[in-house]
Amino acid sequence: MKSLYKLNIAFLVIFTLFITGCEKWIDPKMNINPDVPSDVPMDLLVPTMELSMSYQLGGIRAVKTTNIFMQQLNGVARQSAGEANYILGPTDVDDLWRRLYYQSMMDATKLIQKAGEANSPHYAGVAKVCLALSLGTLTNLFGDLPYTEAFQGDQGLITPVYNTQQEIYATIDNLLAQAITDLGSTTNTTALAGDIIYSNNKTSWIKAANAIRARYALNKKDYANAITYVNSSFGSSDKFVMNFGTANSEAGPMYQYATVSSYKNDIKMCKTFIDKLAATADPRLSFYAKALSGKYVGSPAGSEITSASTLGTYNNSASAPVVLSSYAEMQFIKAECLLKQASPDAAGAAAAYKAAVASSVLAVTGNANTTWLNANINIEDATTITLEKIIEQKYLAMYSTVVPYDDYRRTGYPALTPVAGAGPIPARFPYPQTEISYNPNCPVIVDNNQKLWIFQ
Repeated sequence: MKSLYKLNIAFLVIFTLFITGCEKWIDPKMNINPDVPSDVPMDLLVPTMELSMSYQLGGIRAVKTTNIFMQQLNGVARQSAGEANYILGPTDVDDLWRRLYYQSMMDATKLIQKAGEANSPHYAGVAKVCLALSLGTLTNLFGDLPYTEAFQGDQGLITPVYNTQQEIYATIDNLLAQAITDLGSTTNTTALAGDIIYSNNKTSWIKAANAIRARYALNKKDYANAITYVNSSFGSSDKFVMNFGTANSEAGPMYQYATVSSYKNDIKMCKTFIDKLAATADPRLSFYAKALSGKYVGSPAGSEITSASTLGTYNNSASAPVVLSSYAEMQFIKAECLLKQASPDAAGAAAAYKAAVASSVLAVTGNANTTWLNANINIEDATTITLEKIIEQKYLAMYSTVVPYDDYRRTGYPALTPVAGAGPIPARFPYPQTEISYNPNCPVIVDNNQKLWIFQ
């Protein structure tokens, strides 16, 4: 027994020495995973933030679903067929919500914090533009959102309160105003790097900030400020896009869905959209859609007719960019604001309308198509221009973005006939199932026809 007791004591001594001394001989870096760094430099946060944001804002839930609602696309099978008949449930939108909150918006929040600590406002400015654009897209789809208590899960706050849509819109404008100031700062410690949208060009980011500010000012019917922001945004040669690579693994989101994925046969071009383009022999048609047996054929909204044109090269080629905003969008905004402001300027609205369509046609086709413009667009003047004409052409130009869905809910144009028996075109997205299940602060909505504050 004594020998056994002595043996146990010896073992405890050795074990104690092992525990207290292991740090002296074991490399402290041994348990660090190089693939999961605890701190990411700002120049590496920027491209991951931009890429993840663009992929979601131009992807299958934000763009495909809203384009189906707007009868630019038609879902003919599986989940897409359900969307064409206005069936969209909480589990369907989980991925969009999660990826924007957990990836790009979290990256933007971290980047703003790091930029503040490093006295590098140029980084903060880029992050604030991306955060504002993401918030704007989400609130226009869902309504109230977590913000003031969001992004604090590592501090134990996993059920954040929801800010009202009014508060979110104020936040968006504040973020963009700050971004413009940050990007123009002359006291910046670390030079902006890693930007894959504008190659670290701060002037371009300031224009983009003004463009996004104009978009949301328009939704608030703040016409005077919207015009001011438009005039400080893009020139005719500017654009706000995310470019993608030519390999399948590097391709843009709509190509990934419509060509690479197993769901590639689930969507076709919608008859409503094809017919509008074909009615005037619009030169964008052959870029938006792929001919079927030499003709452009649309699948009727809500049907499961598959003998129709598929997506064209405009958004269904590997390197097709995601359009985040454009000069065309700015001129359409200007046209609407000039027409609806307290003292309408119909002549100015007609001029902006013409510039918008011309810019879209050139951007999509690579050709000015002057003859077509003169015959179909340049005939408008102060006596003929209307809001309906402006939104109708904006609907054609802003295909493959979420903008037509916003415009439709704000103006009622273009005049679309809802799918028979499916009810009205949805006024919003439902909240994701993860929020419903795990966040008691998640608002309860009656159905997807409940209008959002901004579109009432």
